[in-house]
Amino acid sequence: MAELALLFVLLPLAAVSGWLLGLGSKRRRMRQRKALSSQYFRGLNYLLNEESDKAIEEFLQLAEVNRDTVDTHLALGTLFRRRGEMDKAIRYHTHILARPNLEDEQRERVLFELGLDYARSGLLDRAERLFLELTDSREVGVASRRHLLDIYLQQKDWAQAIEQAQRLEFVHGEPTSGLVAQLHCELADAALATDAVEAACRCLRQARRFDPAIARARLIEAGIALLEGRMEGAAERYRKAVELDADLLVNWADAIVQCHRASDAMPVLEEWLAELARRTDLHMPGLLLARLVAESDPQRAGKLLLATLQQRSSVRGLALLMELLQTSELGLEDVGPELIGDLMGALMEREPIHRCQNCGFSGRAHHWMCPSCRSWNSTRVIRGVLGE
Repeated sequence: MAELALLFVLLPLAAVSGWLLGLGSKRRRMRQRKALSSQYFRGLNYLLNEESDKAIEEFLQLAEVNRDTVDTHLALGTLFRRRGEMDKAIRYHTHILARPNLEDEQRERVLFELGLDYARSGLLDRAERLFLELTDSREVGVASRRHLLDIYLQQKDWAQAIEQAQRLEFVHGEPTSGLVAQLHCELADAALATDAVEAACRCLRQARRFDPAIARARLIEAGIALLEGRMEGAAERYRKAVELDADLLVNWADAIVQCHRASDAMPVLEEWLAELARRTDLHMPGLLLARLVAESDPQRAGKLLLATLQQRSSVRGLALLMELLQTSELGLEDVGPELIGDLMGALMEREPIHRCQNCGFSGRAHHWMCPSCRSWNSTRVIRGVLGE
């Protein structure tokens, strides 16, 4: 409805502009004004009645495309695109493009809108051609490069995406180094899929050049080291990756343990995990350390785990504690029922009780109107293990 309200304002202006441009006798201007007014209301009526084809015909004849009316015509095309009527938007912009009196700047704007139509329709090859034509445009050149980058990302054409991302940074000053580094990692993964290890290593060097702190490159290097049987090197690169991004430990814990076992470096791993637990807010380093220590010293593992849980309670930690109570010499008297109660209480205090069924907003308080999506009576009690 907002777009229709816009048309109520823009279209009469376009009609009046076209009328004012036609200089001549007073009688002729009156006839033109009457005809334009009639066309405007016919077109609007067709649009409101979802007769888009007829509306297009009326609006295209409503006024000539010129400096004063091109914004109105482009707004109409955008309206069709936003409504998902892509064939109508393409037809409308193509018709405008065929007008003989378009200035260069106007033509570029229409081509850009047509490129958006093609991209939205999934006709990426056509959109790509138009955006490539517009990359040197003063008005839409930067936006065209952004859309080209998006097209190449959709197509997984990493090399072309890198080129456009670098152009955006070198020519237009947009920071894209982090993205370029990720794209070089994609090229490295693609090279490894064809056993081109040297090519993958070159790509990883490029990734680190654009972003020295990219953890993903170290993970790929660790994978290469594993393929080549260099377990110690793999362990070192895994640790380096987690140093750069501690969250990676959660998904790569098993691989990290395996390569440290294979290289007889478990003491190194345990020392590293203890240090990581001290300087991060993650539960995983302390829990993994306790699990590894439990293999040889359950009593010490229990103490490590209790110390971790007293600082940072978690469901995983409580589950590991229950496992140690069942499978080791660690007894309930070593833990204390009050500690388990405190842990459970701390866990429950952090869990939301209610969730909006419309948008997913969650919290401990009940709301008749959701604070996020503002829907009424959509908040319900959460059911499940950590629910009501």
